[in-house]
Amino acid sequence: MRSLDERRFRPVGLFVTLAFGAVWGVWMFRGSVDVYASSSQARLEVTGLPHRVSTREAGRVVTLNVALGRAVTAGEALVELDTTVEARQLEEASMRVTTLVPRAAALQAQIGAAEAARTSHWALNASAIDRATVDLTQAETVYARHQKLAAMAQRLNDEQLLSLTDRVKAEGELADSKLKVAQARAEISRLGASQKYDDRQEASRIADLAQKLAEIEAERGADLAQVETARAEIERRTIRAPATGKLGNISPLQVGDVLKAGDVVATVIPPDEVHVVAELAPSDAVGRVLPGQNARVRVSGFAWTQYGMLDAVVTHVASEPHDGTARVELVLREGAAHGIPIQHGLPGSVDIEVERVTPWTLLLRSAGSVATPAPPPATPPAIAVSR
Repeated sequence: MRSLDERRFRPVGLFVTLAFGAVWGVWMFRGSVDVYASSSQARLEVTGLPHRVSTREAGRVVTLNVALGRAVTAGEALVELDTTVEARQLEEASMRVTTLVPRAAALQAQIGAAEAARTSHWALNASAIDRATVDLTQAETVYARHQKLAAMAQRLNDEQLLSLTDRVKAEGELADSKLKVAQARAEISRLGASQKYDDRQEASRIADLAQKLAEIEAERGADLAQVETARAEIERRTIRAPATGKLGNISPLQVGDVLKAGDVVATVIPPDEVHVVAELAPSDAVGRVLPGQNARVRVSGFAWTQYGMLDAVVTHVASEPHDGTARVELVLREGAAHGIPIQHGLPGSVDIEVERVTPWTLLLRSAGSVATPAPPPATPPAIAVSR
């Protein structure tokens, strides 16, 4: 009782308590707190995807030209496999093509000569037919004259003014001229048939030569195809860089190792700009992370207390999860390095500012997530039993 009597009311303490409560209440309802969506699965990558260099054919390594970090150009040979068999096939096919070229040229020359001879023979036969036609005309003229003489001899003989000898002679000359006309016509017919026969013989010979030339050309085409196939096989056993860049990863190979088809021998990193790729849970990313939002990137191996954090901006957000995560791409702001070497492959973590809310809203969300009951287990459907 004595101690209670000695207590005194202190308005200063009460004022301080009320002031503190008022400030806390104002901050709780009017203040703002940054809400972040975080991911520890982030890394720096080039905008262009790295190119994997793999073998298309199995074989033994004979030439190796790879070194980690070496700059390469598109089409540069990195690994060469054994091509002994393919090289011999290429040599044999090339030799066959070489031998077929003069044979084809010789046949073409023979065809040209045969066609020229055919034209000459046709002209010669036509000249002989023309000459036979002239002979026929001459024989027909003589025959017409003898016909007149025979008619005159007949009249004179009827009038008994001509001897029987002269009459027989006139009739013999008429028969002889008629025979010459028939012989001239037969000669023209023979020459025409001979002309056609000779022309067909020469055409058949030219056709035979053309067939042989076609066979040689077909054989040459097949050999050329074998040459191209052998060259393609040799090229398939030469592993080249698919793009310009530097080798970011190589397989431990030695000359003499045997590779299988599809084995990866190196990875080419293109010289593109570096951006940040993060994998977030779909519940944190889809609908909450949007392009244009600010983010902070902590690079593993570089203490943020010493090097700071990289400032970035969200550029793309995947709406379809893959392997249980949603891909988010961010671009670094200019001058955000702070001494950190920006290069492909650096791992890190990302904090993306998704919104700014009051502490009271954040407290309500936390209380709601805690108070939300777990969904009841699914009840198996009832099975109706028919009787």
